Amino acid sequence: MSELPLGPALISAWADVVDDHNPLHLDPAYAATTRFGVPIVHGSLLFALACDALQAGGSPGAVTLRFRAPVPVGSTVSLTVDGPDLRLRCGDAEPVEAHVEPEATS
Repeated sequence: MSELPLGPALISAWADVVDDHNPLHLDPAYAATTRFGVPIVHGSLLFALACDALQAGGSPGAVTLRFRAPVPVGSTVSLTVDGPDLRLRCGDAEPVEAHVEPEATS
């Protein structure tokens, strides 16, 4: 299991990398007016973290990701890989679940 802090500096850097400066991820005043109430981590960053963790077990084929809940910016998440499955936890919640289908061989 690895733990990763997802603070504002990382989220801002990710926004630059993927050119996604949606205020929902970056602006606490704006995010306070949304149903989330706080800035949330980009789904694409969570996907990248999941793929990186799953790739440690070999070259993944198809990755299926299910977003159950948003992850607030400033959270520390833990990633646990169990064979083809990944659990991403944020406190007591499990907002992201991933599964890998092995790469097809001929």
